Amino acid sequence: MTTDTVEITAQSEQFRLEVPGPWVESPFFAAELASRHLGEAERELAVHYHRDGYVMLPGLVDAETCDRIREEVAPLFLPPFRMGRSEKRVPDAWKSSPAARALATHPRIMSLLSLLYGRRPLPFQTLHFSVGSQQRAHSDSIHFSCLPARYMCGVWVALEDVDVDSGPLFYYPGSHRLPELDYQDLGLKVDGLYGPSYQAYEDLMERLMVDVGLEQHKLIVRRGDGLVWSSNLVHGGSPILREGASRWSQVTHYFFEGCLYYTPMLSNRVTGELALRNTMVDIASDKLLVHSYNGSKIIGAETSGGQYRIAIVPD
Repeated sequence: MTTDTVEITAQSEQFRLEVPGPWVESPFFAAELASRHLGEAERELAVHYHRDGYVMLPGLVDAETCDRIREEVAPLFLPPFRMGRSEKRVPDAWKSSPAARALATHPRIMSLLSLLYGRRPLPFQTLHFSVGSQQRAHSDSIHFSCLPARYMCGVWVALEDVDVDSGPLFYYPGSHRLPELDYQDLGLKVDGLYGPSYQAYEDLMERLMVDVGLEQHKLIVRRGDGLVWSSNLVHGGSPILREGASRWSQVTHYFFEGCLYYTPMLSNRVTGELALRNTMVDIASDKLLVHSYNGSKIIGAETSGGQYRIAIVPD
């Protein structure tokens, strides 16, 4: 596998630039788009994703599929709680729910992600919510990232109708075009998964959205509708305004082949120490994800903190 490339004509000369990262987020997007043989609908999706950082998938699954997922996942919201589960949030239900696994590998999703990213998508995590998450503004790139950067995205699917009072997802169109920000960029310390630095990170992200003048949108959708969003799109969960309101949903996170996968909030890019994700499984194949850099082999030396300093082995 090689990095994405783009041809640009300037003063009658041909230049070929190697651009790491998804073509749909490339600074040379216009040239990339012109070089690809896409239908009108595909072009519109790519342009929307490049501009706003998300696209909608209306009517992705039918009501029967939504109900089946809820029936299979519902027992996991009951005690005893293990593996990060609670009465509101269940990670990796795909391991016990065939319907959830089928949604994570839905052909329409996999085809669209292949189009947008130019690589094979690797679904590696599902999250199910019985109510609105009420999470503060954040980017998934603080939780999951990779090298080359931005080969990660999320797909959110409503398992019931969502209204403004049930704590809908909110997002900031265009925020994905901001730089990826981790703790070192913001002057924060690495202090575990959800220590004081994470609260400070959320404070700063909320302030950033105001300072750059981005408008918050709320996702009011019907059961079975889906949303695909870029790894760096800032989003969260609105307050639940109606007491007892549910908001059943499935989120699936995807990496793409040919990358090195790590957790930014546990890493220090300044010193080159990365918390690698070594135990992730591709939901579609049940195989461990293999680290590489555009197909080149990665070797890593573990540090005292359980992080890794890595090197790329030349082809």
